[in-house]
Amino acid sequence: MRAFSAALLLGVAWFAGECTLASRGDGTYWWHDSSEYCRVIVNATQGIEARPREWFAQDRLVTDFRITNADVLGLAEAQKQYAATRRLLDSYGLVVGTYISGTTVMPEKEQTHWPLPLVPIERMPASARYGQTVPSEPHSKVIDVSDPMTRHALQKEIRRMWKQVPAAVRFVDNAAAHHSTGAGQDWSAYCANIKEIRTMGAALGSRQIFNIALHVGFMSDQETRELIDAVADHGIALEMPWHQNIRQNAGQTEKARIRYRELLDSGMGIIMMPIDGDPQGLVEWVRTWRKPTDHLYITGAFYKAPDMQFFGPGQ
Repeated sequence: MRAFSAALLLGVAWFAGECTLASRGDGTYWWHDSSEYCRVIVNATQGIEARPREWFAQDRLVTDFRITNADVLGLAEAQKQYAATRRLLDSYGLVVGTYISGTTVMPEKEQTHWPLPLVPIERMPASARYGQTVPSEPHSKVIDVSDPMTRHALQKEIRRMWKQVPAAVRFVDNAAAHHSTGAGQDWSAYCANIKEIRTMGAALGSRQIFNIALHVGFMSDQETRELIDAVADHGIALEMPWHQNIRQNAGQTEKARIRYRELLDSGMGIIMMPIDGDPQGLVEWVRTWRKPTDHLYITGAFYKAPDMQFFGPGQ
């Protein structure tokens, strides 16, 4: 397989408040009005360019987009297809971000996407420290986020990859795993890594969205403060925003609501990715406590026409 470099991601957003796609005057993406543009597209791949343009009329943000068979196409063709699709989506008025793992590395020869979704392990120093492995990805390794030298080496490579592919938004996967979702590393170390990546990305003119394994209602006060300090007014993405076990428990649901309000009131953006339950039920619950000014969104798939009863203005 040809060697590839950089990492990118496409997504689209739903739920919050402000009526236009905005920036702070320096080109940096600012959270758009989710009351008007409520869907967020994630995990976009080649094929999105063949969908009708009108499907994306209410969309404003694409969090991640990759060419998935770059090893078959070859580097030059993968780059060509990627660039052409980026130009098309830009013409729709969509903000297209990039994808990178914030904690995981993999040999370059094992990676088949363009841009690269993980820092190649060959670019890490020999002294780098690693924690757990990913069972479904035997060639990958997760860094020890508590070791500053290791995470700074990873960040240096992420920065190099980001500079190769400019984007206003960066989707940072595998950013943290809270103990409420299973085994993970030290929460304070995760937050230190998130803050350092967020600061680095902001200096390059981008807004970061950190994908975190987390049940927000189980965070302590200290953990909540650490996350708010780490993310600031950038964003998080949650794959289990209101898990079915929590929605069946009124007490835990109320704790989740309180934490969501605390995070949103800090200025943080939140993208909900309800892969574990009924999105309609999630939407109905969120409507009971969201504020019009919240930067709160929900995901949708690029390969499906949006249901305007669910994703339309005012939803």
